[in-house]
Formats: sequence, C-alpha cells, structure tokens
Amino acid sequence: MPAFAGMTRSVWPLRLSVAGIALLLAACASGPPPEPALPPLPTAFANVPEDGQPGGEPAAAFWRGFQDPQLDALVTRALEANFDLRIAVARLREARALARLADASLLPQVNGTAGVGRVRDFIGPDNALAPGQTFYSVGLDVRWEADLFGRLSAERRAAQAQVRAGEADTQALQLSLSAEVARGYFELRGLQERLRVSRAALQTQEAVLRLVQARQDVGRGTGLDTERARALVQSTAAGVPVLEAALQRTRYRLAVLCGLPPTALDAELEAQRPLPGLRSVALGGIGAPESLLRRRPDIRAAELDVAAAAARVGVARADLFPRITLGGTLGHNASRVGDLGDGSTYVYNLGAQLLWNLLDFGRVRAQIAAADARSEAALRVYEATVLAALEETEGALASYTHTQQQAQHLFDAARAAEAAAAIARGRFEVGVIDFLAVLDAEREQLAARDQLAQSQAGAAVALVAVYKALAGGWGPAPEPSSAPSATSGAVGPGSVASGSRLPLQATR
Repeated sequence: MPAFAGMTRSVWPLRLSVAGIALLLAACASGPPPEPALPPLPTAFANVPEDGQPGGEPAAAFWRGFQDPQLDALVTRALEANFDLRIAVARLREARALARLADASLLPQVNGTAGVGRVRDFIGPDNALAPGQTFYSVGLDVRWEADLFGRLSAERRAAQAQVRAGEADTQALQLSLSAEVARGYFELRGLQERLRVSRAALQTQEAVLRLVQARQDVGRGTGLDTERARALVQSTAAGVPVLEAALQRTRYRLAVLCGLPPTALDAELEAQRPLPGLRSVALGGIGAPESLLRRRPDIRAAELDVAAAAARVGVARADLFPRITLGGTLGHNASRVGDLGDGSTYVYNLGAQLLWNLLDFGRVRAQIAAADARSEAALRVYEATVLAALEETEGALASYTHTQQQAQHLFDAARAAEAAAAIARGRFEVGVIDFLAVLDAEREQLAARDQLAQSQAGAAVALVAVYKALAGGWGPAPEPSSAPSATSGAVGPGSVASGSRLPLQATR
C-alpha cells in the first residue's frame, strides 16, 4: 500500500504537467482575435435635410411604397426567378452543408465492416505449404480525433461564419436586385414619357410645316421658312428611333432580371403608363452612420468574412501541434459464417495514435503566414466596404436632394417654354414676327419637356438609390389611401400639369 500511494503521488504531477502543456499548446493554436477595423464614423450624415421628420425602422419591401402594382409584380418575379439570386441560394446551401460537415467532424466516426479472406502460408522447418484457411469478420470501426488544440472547433467557427456571410450576401443580392428592377422600371417609364413628348412635338411641328407650306403656296411665306420647318421636323423625327431602341433595351433588361427571355415582357410593358406619384420624402429618420452599419447586409457579410478568416488562422496554427486520434475495432472473427455470433469469436482492438509533423521544411509556417495575410485582407475589405457604404449613402442622399430641386426648376422651365411657343405661333400667324422666332420657341419647348421627363425619371431613380444605400429605406410604407394619384394635376394632352407637389409625370 505505501508503494501504491507513492506511485500515485509520483503520477499526479506528471498528469498535471501533461494537462498544462496541452492547455498551453491549445491556447497557442487558436487564432488571434481580429483587431478593430472600423474606420472613424461621423455622428450624422452630411446630406440629410434638417427639416426631415423622424421615422421608424427601415422597410425592407421599399418598392411597395410607390404603390405601383406592375412594379410590385416585376420585383416579386425577379426575386423568385432571377438566376444570379438562384446561384447565390445554391451557394448558401453548399455553405450550410459544409457547416454540418464541420459539426460532424467533432463527433466520432463509426463504420460498419464485414469481410472475408483466405490465408495460406509456409510452416515447419522445411517451409512446407500449409492448407489454406478462410476467415470471416464483422464489426464496427470507431475513430475520433480529440480536439485538444482547437483545429476542429476553429474549422467549425469558420464554417458557421461563412454560412452567416452567405445569408448576408444573399440578402444584399436581393436588395440590389429589387433596386435594379425598380431603377429599370422607372427608366422605362421615363423613356416612354420622352417618346410621347417627342411624338407630340413631331405632330405639332408637322402641323406648323403644313401651315408654312400653305403660306408659301399663296405667296405669304418664303422657301427659307419652309425648309427651316422641314429641318426641325426631320431633326425631331431622328430622335424617335433612338428612344425606341432605348425602350427595347430596357424591356430586355427587365425581362432578364426576372429570369425570362429578353422579349418575354414586351407585350406586358409596351403600354405607356405614368411614373408613380412621388411626394417629398422626409429623410430625417434614417438614423446615424453607426445604425447604417448594422442594417446593410454587405457590411455584415464583410464582418463575418473577417471572423471566418480569423478562425482559419487558428486552423493553420493547429497544424503546428500533434493530432491525437482515438479508435478501435469491435467485432467477431471466425472461420465459419455461422460462428460469428459466438462469444469465443469476439475480438476488439482499442488504442490511440499521435501524429506530429516534426520536420516539414516550413510548410506549416507558410500556411500560417498565408492565413494571416488572408485575415489581414479580410480586415481591409471590411474597412473598404464600410467606407464604400458611407460614400454610397452620402452620394445617394445628395443626388436625391439635387434631382428634386432640378426637377422643380425644369418643371417651371417647361411650363414657360410651352407658353412661349404658343405665343410665338400666334404672333407668327398674324404676321407680327418671322418664322425664326417660332423655330427657336419650338426647339426650346421640346428640349425643356424632354429634360423634364428625364429629370422626373432621375428623381425616382435617385430615391431608389437612397433606399438601396440605406438597406431598404426607412419608416413604414404609406397606406394606399394616402398615395397620390399618378395622374393627379394633369390638365390635358400637350400641356404641363400643375400642383403643389412635384409631379413625376408633369406633361400629359
């Protein structure tokens, strides 16, 4: 008994030393935590109007706030059938499967085995050939790697971070896809309005040409006036095919975004419709830049990529230390199949294996250096993503504010140009002014109305960019009853609508 007690006292320090060394090595194997990579953030956005009203949390389905059923249908179709989004979903399923694989690596691996073999060997002093003998076996092979140095758990953390990053990437793609469809839709409606303006102007100019030709026929006009009028008609007509081609390309783009052949939406989108009514949007409730970082899925994805890269550093460092695997075989071996269930045929083999790469000529160190470099790159990507998000948001806010101002000025300019053209035509008919003044007024009217149509579509596109930059927008979507009518303020064909708000479809 004293000898046994002495042996116990001598073994315990050894066990404690081995455990301490294992813990120390495990701590060395784990990757270093990522350093803070957040750049200095301003306390508020520089381009938010001071009179904006506070709002709630961002509304994810921002496009519904435009109250346009056709836009809603296009976005829904794109989110269901877009091929880029389906590719992202497939990659997300792959990441989730790899995460389950990493989880399973922490558990024992059990394999069922069954076999048959025949052995024949030389025996005796004269090396005589013995009769052959057949053996049958059945059993279970068990193998489990002890995660003493954190390699498997680091792989698990990396796989889980990649799953969450894939989810964030998918959300970012959904947001970008919704914004792209809305942008294309508004550009389509803007091109339709520009085409309508050009065709209406062409009709007016052709009527003026007939009037000038008639005046020349009765000796009250000159050939110079007639040719000038004809040149204006041809110049306006030349712009119509360009707009028609742009309309076709926009329809094709929307169809492909919805996972359809390019011409699949031609019949559905051919009819001209007005741009949705757009009230002035209160931007005061969009929050601070810090809240933007929590909302944007691309920033979350970059942050999770940093976590995954740091975990993979731990995986690389763990290769510096041994791998300990526990395993064995439980089963039966017999010379006849019928004897496999007997207790006398029961066999087992249990043991442990230590594998330590003692001389690898720097391969592991090189892998660690590469993992450290990838982790550093992930940090820099995160920083760049944050700055790009801030730049996109500030730029979108500035563009939206200035396009609203531009559209209001162009609205006033179009109204004045229309009035000037009407006055010029009336004065020319009574012979007060020459035809050159009419030509100038017609050109200015067409240019003003075309610019107004472009600016109205640009204002809607700029608002979409604000929604995208803010990861969906802000505040609840307006109720359908409070949405303005798309044609409110219209006063008839060929005229400029008036109203207290800036209309997106000013000319009707």
